[in-house]
Amino acid sequence: IRLRPVMMTMRISPSDAGANPGQDAPMTRPSKSPLGPPPHGPRLALLGYDECGAALAEALAPSGALLLIADDNATACAQARAAHPTVHVTAQLDAVLEPAAIDFVLLQGSRHLEVAQHAATLGIGVILLPAGGDEPIAPLRQLLALQIAPALRKGVAADAFIHATVDVSGAVEVGAGTRIWHFSKLLGPLHIGERCSLGQNVVVERHVHIGNNVKIQNNVSVYSGVILEDDVFCGPSMVFTNVGTPRSAWPRRGEYVTTRLEKGASVGANATIVCGHTLGRYSFVGAGAVVTKDVPAYALVYGNPARLRGWACFCGARLKMGITQAGSERCTCTDCDRVYTREGHTVREEAA
Repeated sequence: IRLRPVMMTMRISPSDAGANPGQDAPMTRPSKSPLGPPPHGPRLALLGYDECGAALAEALAPSGALLLIADDNATACAQARAAHPTVHVTAQLDAVLEPAAIDFVLLQGSRHLEVAQHAATLGIGVILLPAGGDEPIAPLRQLLALQIAPALRKGVAADAFIHATVDVSGAVEVGAGTRIWHFSKLLGPLHIGERCSLGQNVVVERHVHIGNNVKIQNNVSVYSGVILEDDVFCGPSMVFTNVGTPRSAWPRRGEYVTTRLEKGASVGANATIVCGHTLGRYSFVGAGAVVTKDVPAYALVYGNPARLRGWACFCGARLKMGITQAGSERCTCTDCDRVYTREGHTVREEAA
């Protein structure tokens, strides 16, 4: 196998490999380093340690991103331990096969290619490097500058997990316990609260505010003007908008309309929320719906355009109450025993 002296990456997505990103836990990084605590960013493993490997490890040292050196040659391991005492060195090549701990494996030449190919099937990025020379060092430094530096910004909680493929620009605030997965983009300034989960290919734009415990599934763009309160759920590929009358030839930057999803609101897959509307507390928008007006608290809406079809409990179960503008009634949820009263199109939960 002949490899060009350039850097290229290959990655197989977790869905292709059968992995579940939501269950992976970030690796605990070394607590001591001559350069201070390592930053958040791509976690690298070097597969094979020779003269080029030594140069690479030296170049990567300032970033703190190199966590592991694996080589089945005892002499190479001894040299690596002596030169890099803060990096874990092992003769077990399969130590790199930990997708929850390693983001990218650096492979020199064709040596250990089978191990690298196995890593790729697990969703670990593989960076192929030439067997000698210093050509890959400059692009590697660029990779680290792009992917590590953004996560050093103030406001990112120590235990927040931001995948190495996430593109971060501008000032971002990310709360404790939040996880942001593959190929997403954060365009600060923005705020993301605690214990949130942002799936693959999620875009969050400037001045967006996302509360605590918000779940945003794959392929969702949260545009400027959108506010997501605590416990909001955004289903896969649902759509926000922020301009009511868009024209390519007549830009409306700075004229973005506010859309608010109040606490506990849920939006189903492929639904569209036309900008300028509010989804009330614990409202429920069905899959594929097109929302063109405000949605009352606890309302269940679906269709195109979305219309009131019923009422949903805090737990998501459907409540057995009517939808007439007049009339009042009382209902107990059959799933969680919460009690609700309805006056026309206003539904309230009774105090326990």
